[in-house]
Amino acid sequence: MKNSTITNSPKSNLKKVGLLLFVSLLSTVLHAQNYRTIDAYLEDFGKNEMFIKKALMDYTVTIVESQLDSRSKVTSQRIVEKIENINRILKTTDKGFQGNTSLRDSFIKMNERTVESLKNGSLILTDYDYQSSLSLPEIGENLNRKEQEMMTYYQALENYEKDKKYFGSCHRYHFKSPVGKNILEYNAQQNIMFYKLNVMDEKLTKVIAAMDRKGFTECMNMIALMHEQIMLKTAQYNNYFRDNSLNEANIQYSTFINNQQDQLSSLFEEYVTEYEALQALKKSNNAETAENVARYNETVRSYNAKKNAFYSVFNSLQSTKDNMYNNWYVTNAEFLKHNGEFEALHGKFAYND
Repeated sequence: MKNSTITNSPKSNLKKVGLLLFVSLLSTVLHAQNYRTIDAYLEDFGKNEMFIKKALMDYTVTIVESQLDSRSKVTSQRIVEKIENINRILKTTDKGFQGNTSLRDSFIKMNERTVESLKNGSLILTDYDYQSSLSLPEIGENLNRKEQEMMTYYQALENYEKDKKYFGSCHRYHFKSPVGKNILEYNAQQNIMFYKLNVMDEKLTKVIAAMDRKGFTECMNMIALMHEQIMLKTAQYNNYFRDNSLNEANIQYSTFINNQQDQLSSLFEEYVTEYEALQALKKSNNAETAENVARYNETVRSYNAKKNAFYSVFNSLQSTKDNMYNNWYVTNAEFLKHNGEFEALHGKFAYND
């Protein structure tokens, strides 16, 4: 007879990837000097901005965390230290142009927003274990807050672009408009959907391990609602880019997580019911007669059969889920690689009237 036990969820064993983080990894910074022309100032500033954006894209493609949530926090702390150091350098070396430091100040402010978002955890999407340890109302509140904070963060990036335009207008210059659609925010939206599904699936694994019948039902109901919301959002994103692979990956993953209810619900109910019956017999003070022993043995056999039937399906789903989980990250990396290349500075960062 198969000795089935609950398996670790894919999130606890597989590699984890953080959400898009605006990681300022400048290798060169503006030198303290008084620029004679606006062209010279913008050329230097443009090189630094493009370097940061390229570093951001490379980071989102390549960073992979295979450690616990505590390691993720250590990694984010190192990023915070780098950004804070870069801001200090910019404040010292970038003197602006003719006393106008508004472009520099907006850039620093955006970096400060990144630091704030890292410190409050709104950009950290690797804490499945912690989130799933909370109650369902707490999980719902946290997920909604993370999504809102993420949108606020991307609004800060938009504000920076507006500040750039204003700075340019002061000197009769225009900045290059971003090429194509906002791939960073799009990718962040796809990541938050994937993250929410994994938090709920991790919670499902825990209520199953606890043999929590009520928790199982409530968790499945929340997953069903989340799946409905994801279907609406992915429908809006359909063909947003010519490459629809990441959108399709979220549709497939969400559908799979949601469909677990059809495959597990009745088996879980039978398994828990038989478990409770066995526990009741163990606690009873029935005399050890041949009839009672036979009844107990039959209950044990029935319990083992129900348990094995449940875990046969559950473990098969886990195996499939592991593959889908890994494939999602491959799809995510490939999507960014093929669609997220920033324009090189072949010409000027900005042009005048």
